[in-house]
Amino acid sequence: MYSNLYKRKSFNDLDIFQYPKELVYHNKKHNKVALVGIGPHAKRIYLNYLKKHKINLALVVELESKKEEIENYLKEKGFKNSQIFTIPDKIKYQEHLPKDVSSQLLITCNNLGITHLIISTEPKAHFMYLEFALKNNINVLTDKPITVSENMTTLKSIKKVRKQYYKLLDLERKSTATCKVMCQRKYHKGYEKIKKILNDVVKTYQIPITYIDIFHSDGNWEMPHDLNKENHPYKYGYGKLFHSGYHFIDLLSDLLKINNNLTDKSKHITSGEVFSKVFTPEDELQCINISDYKRLFANQNIPNYYYENQFPRFKKYGEKNFYGLLSFYNQKGSTITTANLNLLHDGVSRRSWIESRDFYKQNGRIRHERINIEVGHLLNIQVHSYQSKEINERTNDEENVGGLEHFDIYIFRNPLLGDKVFEEIHLGDLYSEKEKKEFMGYNELSREKFLKDFLNNKNCRGDLKDQVLAIEILYSCSKEVYNHYNKKHKVEKIYINEKNMLLLDVEKLRSYSDFVNINLDKSLIHHFTSYDNTYELNVCMNYIKENGNYEVYFCIDDGIKGVGGLLTKELQNKFIALLYYKYLCFLVKHIGIFRLIYMVRSKSKKINS
Repeated sequence: MYSNLYKRKSFNDLDIFQYPKELVYHNKKHNKVALVGIGPHAKRIYLNYLKKHKINLALVVELESKKEEIENYLKEKGFKNSQIFTIPDKIKYQEHLPKDVSSQLLITCNNLGITHLIISTEPKAHFMYLEFALKNNINVLTDKPITVSENMTTLKSIKKVRKQYYKLLDLERKSTATCKVMCQRKYHKGYEKIKKILNDVVKTYQIPITYIDIFHSDGNWEMPHDLNKENHPYKYGYGKLFHSGYHFIDLLSDLLKINNNLTDKSKHITSGEVFSKVFTPEDELQCINISDYKRLFANQNIPNYYYENQFPRFKKYGEKNFYGLLSFYNQKGSTITTANLNLLHDGVSRRSWIESRDFYKQNGRIRHERINIEVGHLLNIQVHSYQSKEINERTNDEENVGGLEHFDIYIFRNPLLGDKVFEEIHLGDLYSEKEKKEFMGYNELSREKFLKDFLNNKNCRGDLKDQVLAIEILYSCSKEVYNHYNKKHKVEKIYINEKNMLLLDVEKLRSYSDFVNINLDKSLIHHFTSYDNTYELNVCMNYIKENGNYEVYFCIDDGIKGVGGLLTKELQNKFIALLYYKYLCFLVKHIGIFRLIYMVRSKSKKINS
């Protein structure tokens, strides 16, 4: 499959390279996908993508109670050959799949040749399917949050979710499969642009990001009679943080990691803490009570709920809003970065009706998103993204304020940076007309790019390993919700270690590359790919036709740029070359990227000395 990959050059000839199409393990036409859970999100995103790109949805996993409904839906949408595997409703939220169910599901996956599994269930079911996929070496993608448990306002459940994450990390290390988390803003060109500017300024001027303010409102008006729903439920004790809030905790963690581009380690973040306030469904009832609902919707058919429940209770339901002040310190305890998280479900909405509609996208939901980032006195970047209507009101002009695709970036620079002191970027200008044709939105376009990379086994930026800092921030914020319900006013520590924060500068590794065979004719014999955090690692073994030798090395790619020719050896004996190839594969898979780079640098020093 990989022979004659390059007639003139191989990877170690290129310091900055893009992987050729031949290096994709499975062409998407050969992928066989299993989809777990067909709810509103899966219908809108995953089924549309699979149908659009003619990808084989070989298997659907659903509850027994939904079998007939799903069979009819799949046929209606043209998925006539998809097999359905059902599980008993009574086990839908267990932590582990029962052995008999797991065995039967594995037999089904093996018989169908399943290569990729997508999890789009209620989050309480995520862990058992993630565990199943990783134990059985099936590449897996899950929606956010990674996992949750019932009674998320208890310390036991909060600690359990953190423990489940590290259990999954361990399973992924032992598995040949990859595990990805759908955080689509990692592929959003607006945020890509912002991160690039921040990386360049922090690296060039050696000043850290000092302030981050993140505001997000879903515009969800979920009324008292809605709160016992199963889709994005509050009754199990989780709310905004484990709903859309997770995307912004992930964004915050990505921004914080940029500070570790600084060469002066005294500016690196080594610890953090959070103090927060939350706004609960019971707080909301004090603002808008049952009498207010009757008055506001007096001309509508008011549900019996409002006559039967004059004083409803939502004790320890998930939070509507989370307001957090987070501080991040260096090793001396000095503040490096301060962050505000203002995450709201209880924001302005288009809902002007009391009867519930589809909770996913057609119940008056409008998004407001605002980001403000300061790099000391040198740079300020702002994002302003404000909707005023729902997706079913889409027109041909949606990029102005209030439009569905409004997303403007304002950049203010100190003249020391030697660039424009003010720049305004409209999100649409970052995409080609081809990309914008026949799409559901820029966030959805980001999801498509994520899915494309996942299904083609390319480097996905949402790797499970890359979520460590986000999980630690989420864990501490969740304990603040617990503190609120237990009337404790305390600051929670955020656990940070250097490995979780470290970003590797791939471009700096060019000086360690070996380019001795740059113009020789080669063919690729063996190729291995692994993933570590945001990095894709490849080991290659080439045959050099001109001298009959074999060349072995590894490459690294961070999704934007790459470097090859690391730890290169040219050997005459094929068997010895194969042993060295397997040795590099072992190192790549088991020792971790930072120890591997240490080996590269150590070897270079020995050669130079």
